[in-house]
Amino acid sequence: MRGLTVTDRILLPAAGPDPLFTWYDDATGARMGLSGVTLANWAAKCANLLRDQYGLGEGDEVGVLLPAHWQTAGILFGAWWAGCEVRFGASGSVTFCTPERVSEADGDEVLAVGLDAFGVAISGLPVGIDDYTTEVRAHPDGFTPGGAGPALDGDSVDLVVARSTALAASAGYTRGDRVLSTREWAGVDDVYDGLLAPLAAEASVIHVSNPDRDGLAAKFETEKATARVT
Repeated sequence: MRGLTVTDRILLPAAGPDPLFTWYDDATGARMGLSGVTLANWAAKCANLLRDQYGLGEGDEVGVLLPAHWQTAGILFGAWWAGCEVRFGASGSVTFCTPERVSEADGDEVLAVGLDAFGVAISGLPVGIDDYTTEVRAHPDGFTPGGAGPALDGDSVDLVVARSTALAASAGYTRGDRVLSTREWAGVDDVYDGLLAPLAAEASVIHVSNPDRDGLAAKFETEKATARVT
């Protein structure tokens, strides 16, 4: 498995034509569902952006100051595919953040992510801050990885995959499960529980931001969910 990334080992085996990551925002009524193939395409675009536009590769640090979102998932898997180490909740050589958190990002390059349901670009950003959606769309949706260094907050690819697989087994996830999560991605543990563990079992994720607690039971049924993460 030498040289394979977290994306190779967790996302790609689960990627297919069926919905793999579905995102809701109950505060706005927004919904976006991505197949595994589409999520992998976004990851490839991000990996190409990091490698070709910013010169990052194996061992370089990528900061992620973002909440749970389909774009965040694409950025995480893109960074891993490029061989980079994700520093979740911190800055890196390139840092992805919401416009509201630009002041927290002290990396060499900062990309603002608008988190629009359909990936609409941001206008009026400060000088020196790039709009992620605008930049990433210019890159191809295929990627050939070159290698893998540390993956997540210092942990190797093997450790990330092992922990994700162990969490999936502990939760009883199996291929074809649909895991509905309201867990915000405030830290690394949340990324494991709300994203990596389900995908390691080739289960799909339904993430609900700003959940309407009264409507979750109906959403669980409508989405044919089989498990919950809170």
